[in-house]
Amino acid sequence: MAVSHSSNYTIAVSSVSGGGKTTLVKRAADLLRGTTLFFDDYASVSEYPQDIKKWVEDGADVNEWKTPKFAQDLAALRRGDRVVSPVDGASVVPSEFIVIEEPMGRERTEMADLIDFVVVIDTPLEIALARRLLRDLGSISFENFEKATKEQLAEGAVKTVTYLTDYLNGYLDAGRRLYMAVQELAKENCDLVLDGSLCVDELAQQLVTAVEDKPRTKSTM
Repeated sequence: MAVSHSSNYTIAVSSVSGGGKTTLVKRAADLLRGTTLFFDDYASVSEYPQDIKKWVEDGADVNEWKTPKFAQDLAALRRGDRVVSPVDGASVVPSEFIVIEEPMGRERTEMADLIDFVVVIDTPLEIALARRLLRDLGSISFENFEKATKEQLAEGAVKTVTYLTDYLNGYLDAGRRLYMAVQELAKENCDLVLDGSLCVDELAQQLVTAVEDKPRTKSTM
């Protein structure tokens, strides 16, 4: 195994849903003047386990989460090539620092050799759940309520209650165990664990300081 110097450096940020991955990726990239890639942007061209409860019960093999296009685009950025966002077709330009969302850290085989530094945001599950629900319900406008008819209000109430019921039942049935399993796996082989109850500016500064203090080398086969 040899040690080589790279002209760029990939930082992966991991957390549970609602744990603050997206916000920290954006803030850290701003501070580092880096490029960002987001795991969820590749959902339409990725393959995930269909039965999460069974996946957890069978041992939570993270390699069943297959994101070949995500890995391909990250590899291209590391070579210095531009890529195209699968969401809006915008050009993504490579830079010295590439900050990505990767819930599994460096645990997935297709991503492991592409990541130099892994940060896990250790966010209490109740905080992450509250953030997730607030985010999903954030599109509701009270101004629209004032203008809505009784029928529209009734329809909106049904949709909201249905969403909350379905999401919370899924969370209790398998979602919570999914997040716990993935978080623990990511923490086993990470470079930095951050307290997810802290504000994003403090988290970003801790991340940048840790990256700057770490020797800029990586292992290659």
